[in-house]
Amino acid sequence: MVRPKEFDQEQALRKAIGVFCRQGFAATSTDELMRVMDVGRQSMYDTFGDKRALFLKALEMYVRESVHSINVELGRSGSALSAVQRALATFAERRDLSSAEGCMGLNAISEFVRRDADVTRITRRAARIQRRTLMQVLTRAREQGELSSHADLDSMADFFESTLAGIRMAAKAGKSRQALRNIAAFAGGAYMGHGVRDRAEVLRDPGRRSARSPQKRSHSQESRSRQS
Repeated sequence: MVRPKEFDQEQALRKAIGVFCRQGFAATSTDELMRVMDVGRQSMYDTFGDKRALFLKALEMYVRESVHSINVELGRSGSALSAVQRALATFAERRDLSSAEGCMGLNAISEFVRRDADVTRITRRAARIQRRTLMQVLTRAREQGELSSHADLDSMADFFESTLAGIRMAAKAGKSRQALRNIAAFAGGAYMGHGVRDRAEVLRDPGRRSARSPQKRSHSQESRSRQS
């Protein structure tokens, strides 16, 4: 009996990721995957299952490694806001950012639109891990005095996540590497500028409360007050 050819499973899975990043799920055939991965049909089914099972394994690896690479930068010691800046700048240098490539995570979200429970589970779990680390870093920035106590950390986190997605989309649309760097630098500068502004406000008014300042009284209210 002829034994099936052995292969490097991780390497084969990475090759599948490349195809799914470029084409998505529906436009990729099983035959194309086998050719790119250099595996036979039986070996593929025995190791990874059908195309959908392979896609889910590839997606899980992709989002796990993507989140890990960002979180490594966010977790650097020192200034928390500088870590956010570095994470954005490093992301803009990713080798897979190009018009020929795409983000497997974004592709999956766009293609399945929450219709697939397994895809949703994988992408949401990755997003939660990313968000948790990001919120920890922004909280550290507040504790370090880089942000004031009333800073809207959730909105800052939303901005960070949207910037990552925007950089990916810009790369897919054909933006140059320098343009991606500029986007990352502008977004990173917004964080640093916010921190500088907050610190200046606190220095001007050390007793400033986190609650909203009361609305100014209208002209008619002022008039009534003077008349009384």
